[in-house]
Amino acid sequence: MSKDLQIGWCLCTDEARIAYPAPSRFFPNKDVSKESRGFLSCPAVRKQLEGVFSIGSPFSIRLRFTKIDGTINIQPVYPFTSLNEQKIQQMLVVEPPDTWRNSHTVVLQLPSPYLFFSDSPTAIEQFHPSVADTTSMNWRVVPGEFDIYSWQRPLNWSIEWDTNLGDLIIRVGEPLYFCRFKEPNSSNPSVDLIECEFTNQLQERLHLTRGITSVRKGIGPLMKRAGKLRSGQSLIKKKSS
Repeated sequence: MSKDLQIGWCLCTDEARIAYPAPSRFFPNKDVSKESRGFLSCPAVRKQLEGVFSIGSPFSIRLRFTKIDGTINIQPVYPFTSLNEQKIQQMLVVEPPDTWRNSHTVVLQLPSPYLFFSDSPTAIEQFHPSVADTTSMNWRVVPGEFDIYSWQRPLNWSIEWDTNLGDLIIRVGEPLYFCRFKEPNSSNPSVDLIECEFTNQLQERLHLTRGITSVRKGIGPLMKRAGKLRSGQSLIKKKSS
C-alpha cells in the first residue's frame, strides 16, 4: 500500500497569525441543476479537482482603480476593507504598467505567508480558484509551479485584475488561490498536510532564496544547488498541540 505524500506547512509571519486560516481540502459543491446536468456533475471536472487545497482570505478588501490625466490611482474602499490604509500601503505591490498585458488589466500582489515544503522531490502548483464561490470574478491568479524540496519560499497572492469590470472585491474566507502537489511519478498523489513549527532551520532555508530575483535572473541552476545543500535534512517537524 502506498503511503500518503507528507507536505509540511507553516506561517512565516509574526503578525495577526490567528487571522490566517489553515489550508483546507477543496470539495466542489454538489450539482443542484435539473437532472444534474451542470458541469459540476462532470466526472472529468471532479477528477481535476481531486487533491486540491484552498487558501482562504484573512481579510476583506475592496480596491478601486482610477486614471485621471494619465495618473493611475488604486485606493481601498472603506468601510468594506478590513485592512487599514497603512497596512495596505505596506503590503500592496502594483507591478509597473509596462508589464501589464494591456492598460486596464492591473497586475498586483499581496504577501501570503504560507510556506509549504517536503522531504522528498515534490512540486507545488498554485492556480486560480475558478470553481469556488467568490464575490467578484474580475481577477485571476497568476499561476505557477516550483520545487518545494529544493526551494523554500512563502507564496504570494499575485493576480491580474480587469479594472474594466469594476472594483476588486474579496471577502474574509473566500479563496485567494488553489494549490496541489505533484511527485515525479504522480501528478495527483494522496497528500497528508502537516502543520509544522517555523523552525530556525526553515528560516535559514528562506535566507537562501529571499530577494534572489533582485540579484540575478535564471534561477534554475540555483534551485538545483539549493536542493543539494539540504543533504537529506528533514524539514517536516509537526507542530506541538
